[in-house]
Amino acid sequence: MAQSLYRTEMMRLFLLLFTGLTPFFSSAQTEVISGNKAPLTFAPGESLSYRFHYGLLDAAEATITVSDSKKHSDWIIDAKGKSTGAFSWFFKVDDHYQSRIDPATGFPRHFLRDIREGGYKLHQDYSFSQADSSVTAIAFKGKNKPKESVHKLQGLAYDMVSGIYALRHISFDELTIGDTVAVPIFMDEECFDLQAVYAGNEDVKWNGKKWDCALIHPVIQTGRIWRNPDDLAVYITNDANRIPLLASTRILFGSIKMELTNATGLRSPLDFGLN
Repeated sequence: MAQSLYRTEMMRLFLLLFTGLTPFFSSAQTEVISGNKAPLTFAPGESLSYRFHYGLLDAAEATITVSDSKKHSDWIIDAKGKSTGAFSWFFKVDDHYQSRIDPATGFPRHFLRDIREGGYKLHQDYSFSQADSSVTAIAFKGKNKPKESVHKLQGLAYDMVSGIYALRHISFDELTIGDTVAVPIFMDEECFDLQAVYAGNEDVKWNGKKWDCALIHPVIQTGRIWRNPDDLAVYITNDANRIPLLASTRILFGSIKMELTNATGLRSPLDFGLN
């Protein structure tokens, strides 16, 4: 039982580091991001690839792409993650997340989640009605029959993937160190706030250059996975794209690092490298 719990939580940490961590975020109240007033920082054609390390091991990789919907006037964010190398030998993972969003606001209209981790399988299908603040959810585990439920929201809300992309819309230069921002999320048939504390700017070395980045600490609950509230650090480029460049965390059973390996099709030129 302990080993199964360990492995499942490890892969939540690995795959789409932000996305997989949301079940552990604190739910304290703070000012939330309620919508976008300016063009989104991303657009169809963007593709971001990441590699995940557990200690010295390459453990997983993920790719997140943005495309136009062929059937709707929406954008589709596809996030796929899988275990790699020796990690796949004892625990194979193949996860897929998809969010169909309104390109004018970034809020989701539909969300799909397919999880395959070892022998564990989970499917979630959410239809968002932002106009009346509700979500129709269809979900099942393994070979169980799908269950449908309707949930009332407190207001506008994001899914797991669109909520992460909402963080990219934050103007960090307008924040003061210590400020907390939050994004309302609907996940696993419940609502909570995904929160992050702005910790200032730092230079991060990537692709042979130093990049000016905003450092944020997602608000986490200590004790189960982490010892300290700042044990999870995420660096987002301080340019027009605001790309998550690097993330690292110290946990009770080791350390995990996520790093960008490739970025193409960006809405704005990637030109914020510092000498």
